[in-house]
Amino acid sequence: MKYVDNKNNQLFIKEKAIENPKENELQIEVYSSGVNRADLLQKKGHYPPPAGESEIIGLEVSGKISKLGSLVNNFKIGDSVCAILGGGGYAEFVNVDFKQVMPVPGNINIHDAASLPETILTVYENIFNISEFQKGESILIHGGSSGIGTTAISILKNFTDKIYVTAGSKEKCDACLILGATKAINYNEEDFEEILIKEDIKIDVILDMVGGNYFKKNLKILNFKGRLTYIAAIGGIKGEVNILHIMNKQLRVSGSTLRSRSPELKGEIVQQVLKEIWPLIEEEKIGINIFKKFPMKEVNTAHELMESSKHIGKILLTIKGEK
Repeated sequence: MKYVDNKNNQLFIKEKAIENPKENELQIEVYSSGVNRADLLQKKGHYPPPAGESEIIGLEVSGKISKLGSLVNNFKIGDSVCAILGGGGYAEFVNVDFKQVMPVPGNINIHDAASLPETILTVYENIFNISEFQKGESILIHGGSSGIGTTAISILKNFTDKIYVTAGSKEKCDACLILGATKAINYNEEDFEEILIKEDIKIDVILDMVGGNYFKKNLKILNFKGRLTYIAAIGGIKGEVNILHIMNKQLRVSGSTLRSRSPELKGEIVQQVLKEIWPLIEEEKIGINIFKKFPMKEVNTAHELMESSKHIGKILLTIKGEK
């Protein structure tokens, strides 16, 4: 099979034999693979796959099942599926534990479905499980125009009308508003802390992928018993903190990653998402936000776009040509 290999931060197409799935796995013939910022980190040697996972880059795919392990009885060959991976997505075939696999929603194109697993599971786990977001609460999403951000807006508009985001341009802010955000703040022109305090907007939950000097600002704008959850630290891993803000307002600060979790733990989130989010997708109450698709051979261009942060929504690699 063809797959994307990495040498000196440059990706190229290589070939290797197709391995058979283990008894608890199924094999997916990959139609599309999602491009995520974690892929850039792995390419640079900063985010290696967990033990036992494929060294090939790629954390989510969509496609059709081509083989089944002996213990897999809830899927059949030919099913259209998407999956969250520990690695291996930039390839024509991938083997994955069946607990990490989801059927493609009936109203979603099989290629487009590659945009769903990583973002939706990350949003659901961090906002609804870890941050315990409640219907009607206010939320601030940093990086509102990213794949995670646009997914969060699309989901949350079904639960609240208090969705605040930060983004880096007027175009990105406008896109977030069209998706359903209540207010979008251009961080290159305005200070989100000053704006929210001036307008007396209290934030119950913050989803942050920036880190760095946002930490202190986040704590100041959080409501009593507010929750701050980190899923990345693009702006740096260190930040000042006024501990009194945490104590006086009884704040909760947390963070998480999905990649290192066991198939069983990922499977628990998958089942929650299938129950709570998949019906909303099929009822077209949640849309998918794809910015651009690249053929497999243009993977370096796809990464350049991701690194530039000029995209609004998801970037996909087309592994098997669309017909």
